[in-house]
Amino acid sequence: MNELTIEEVINKKSRPKYKKFPTYEYLVFQKIEKSTFEAETINILMKDNVLITYHDEDNEPLDELDAVAQELEENAPDTLTPHTAMLMLLDKIVDFYTEIVEEIETKVLEFEKGHANDRMKNYIMNDIFELRSEMIKTKGIIVPMSELIDEIENDDTLIQTEHDHYYIHHIRDHVIKQQNMIKNAHELTDEIRSNYESFNNYRMNRVMQILTLVSTVFLPLTLIAGIYGMNFEYMPELKWHYGYFIVLFIMLSIMIGCMIYFKKKKWY
Repeated sequence: MNELTIEEVINKKSRPKYKKFPTYEYLVFQKIEKSTFEAETINILMKDNVLITYHDEDNEPLDELDAVAQELEENAPDTLTPHTAMLMLLDKIVDFYTEIVEEIETKVLEFEKGHANDRMKNYIMNDIFELRSEMIKTKGIIVPMSELIDEIENDDTLIQTEHDHYYIHHIRDHVIKQQNMIKNAHELTDEIRSNYESFNNYRMNRVMQILTLVSTVFLPLTLIAGIYGMNFEYMPELKWHYGYFIVLFIMLSIMIGCMIYFKKKKWY
């Protein structure tokens, strides 16, 4: 291997890629770490009839490699090449993408159903952003891998046998389906967020409307109370025997009249 390839292998953040060298071929795949939705890099070297994989030594052994080995034991193709084994590994990785995407889709659907009547809860937006974060991370892995799959499909060196053609078409179909599922889930969370924001805007408008009505009702009452609270010496009404009750009656009449008017206007 040349030095650039060694640097790529050591770099844990390498993007999916395919490079062809005079004596070997080098690919980088990415799988999804289920608990964090972060990318795990898998390096693949192919030379002659040898395929070597390398991934972070802190990670557990790749389940996908075990699945490939088991499949080869049970149903090995007539002609097994490193390219075929590479495609089988890619197929297992993409199958795991499907599992992750289906879990996200299920979370979104359950979230929509479970919180249909909880639109006033403040934690809903936090849950929505968490779901969207998972989708963005997953999409950030699947899209570059999809581009790599297109590159592999168009390379006659990598795709040689009928078995290889079957595998790459099968893999591409799965990736297209996954991207559509992510897109649909993303649109659904947009709709949930929009409904939540619309409902809360409606609630806020209702609160402001009620406060405005209350202020409108009490405005004339405050004016009357202010006039008779000035305590000028010559205010005839202050000496009326029933003045207090008359003013109360007027204030009550104004309040009831306002409420009837608002009711007819359907303002509450």
